[in-house]
Amino acid sequence: MFYDIQPLKNKENYKNMLKCVGRLSNLFSESDSPYLSYRAHENIFCKYLEADNLARSDCSADAKKQNTGIGLKTWVGRDDQKVAEFGKLKKFYADLKGLNLVKKIAEYRNERIRVTKNIYGIDVMIYHVVKRIPNAMQILECAFDFIDVDNISMIPDKGNDNNTYFTDGKHTYHFSVSKNTLYMIFSELELMEEFEVDIAPDPYELLTGIENFYNAKEYGIEFVTDSKEQIIFNKSRVSIKRKMKEQLCLPLYSIKGKEKIKYVPEKSGINQWNAGGRVRDVNELYIPYQSKERKISENFFPSKDTSFTLHLPNGTDISAKMCQEVDKKNPLMGKAIMSNPNKVLGKWLLRDVFELPEKVLVTYEMLEKFGIDSVIFTKNSSLSIQSSINPLFSRHIAY
Repeated sequence: MFYDIQPLKNKENYKNMLKCVGRLSNLFSESDSPYLSYRAHENIFCKYLEADNLARSDCSADAKKQNTGIGLKTWVGRDDQKVAEFGKLKKFYADLKGLNLVKKIAEYRNERIRVTKNIYGIDVMIYHVVKRIPNAMQILECAFDFIDVDNISMIPDKGNDNNTYFTDGKHTYHFSVSKNTLYMIFSELELMEEFEVDIAPDPYELLTGIENFYNAKEYGIEFVTDSKEQIIFNKSRVSIKRKMKEQLCLPLYSIKGKEKIKYVPEKSGINQWNAGGRVRDVNELYIPYQSKERKISENFFPSKDTSFTLHLPNGTDISAKMCQEVDKKNPLMGKAIMSNPNKVLGKWLLRDVFELPEKVLVTYEMLEKFGIDSVIFTKNSSLSIQSSINPLFSRHIAY
């Protein structure tokens, strides 16, 4: 399992921070089980176990370390927990029931896992769970598997018109029609560690003892614990003000008509390989840099035909540039982002990520099923830009 092979110091720091956060539980809850926000868990896990945080990417993995993808979960009570939502795809399965319904949901689930692994260069997936029980936390793990569609069987004595239970021989799942949500019963969890959490009776008193608490973010502050497990701070006054990196989200689709129908053009963008005029490589494509995005981000990319390094989510660096002249009045601006050579980006997206056969047109329906509709670019420097796949139906914003 993942947790077993992490450095001992990292695991101790991880547990100590979970204890620190758990001590403040009475700020949020009156339960004797520690409180832990899932966002706090994601951030603590990635910081102290030194993993990449993918949680805001809305993919199947919440974190990645080397070639391992991790699904992070925390809960109190039942082990029947949400693993995926499919509300945006309801139009494709609304008329299905029973075995046909759960097989379709399983296919969607597998597609998302497959695409996530391909995007980030992940070979193995696991679930890492912090389960909160009275006055303690448990760290548990289990396999994060594809659903074995061919071995799905219904569980007729459970469920109702809204909840359909099924198993694939490895795990038991249920799908809620009203919530468009897939749940998994985590019955195969392996206990890694269990530790007590001393919940502070009065967390407000604990917090008011922290010097400069309200200005803490302005200083280099480090959480540590004393022998009595009281939270104290390193009082160094080193400024840690950070400048937000610029980001730009570019859609892989176009919009037409008053109805604003989303579609992928058949002879341009990510289907440029299908355009006429000359012989084209089957992997040729570009990311459209449309007028709406150009107006709010004129200086985001280097000027047209100036190469920059593009860091792909799987860790690969490729050469890219802005191409295709907008008009003669603006010779430094282009309307497409291409790799150099052009086929490199297409090879990664069409073959490695989407796993499409050559000469298969990408449609918006495919993007819906992949759970992808755009690419986020993060500017590291004037000639270094990082890309990530953006979740479906995202807002297209520039920072």
